[in-house]
Amino acid sequence: MKYADARRRCVALVDDVLVRTGLPRPWDVNAWLDRLERVRGRGVDLCALSWSPGDPTGAWRKHGDHDVIAYAANTTGFHQDHIILHEVGHMLFDHAGRCLLSHEQTRRLAPDLGAAAFAHLLDRLSGGTEEFEAEQFAHLLHARVATRTAPRPRGHRPPGDHGSAATLARLTSTFDEV
Repeated sequence: MKYADARRRCVALVDDVLVRTGLPRPWDVNAWLDRLERVRGRGVDLCALSWSPGDPTGAWRKHGDHDVIAYAANTTGFHQDHIILHEVGHMLFDHAGRCLLSHEQTRRLAPDLGAAAFAHLLDRLSGGTEEFEAEQFAHLLHARVATRTAPRPRGHRPPGDHGSAATLARLTSTFDEV
């Protein structure tokens, strides 16, 4: 796998999807998914599941007329958004996968759902390129969210030249509260 090529594909996909959906302000992953649904003409259902160490944190399942994204319910909102965006990356790249959970794992994760049904919901085990692309997509889109909603620097006098202002903006979006 050539990581530079995969990264270019991810940048292009993020650029394309953001041109078509825009970013809700303030950021809200559900509002953004609503926009994505309209653009794609397909619904996206979110399914929050309890997570335990060693379990997958998210999964995507394509159905005939909609998609389902499962994500860890018991983690931070930022992490939940990242998991969801990672799965959206798999979805938009139309990655393939295979079932990775045993029936015992599925019973533990979703006792009210039939084990076979849940195992097929979480069918995300893919090669290095697919995981890299999905993770890059999530990171790149999350970075766009952060830079578009970052607050103005508090108590700072903006530098006079453009290069310093751009550097300060990047540092602020990285280290300031979002």
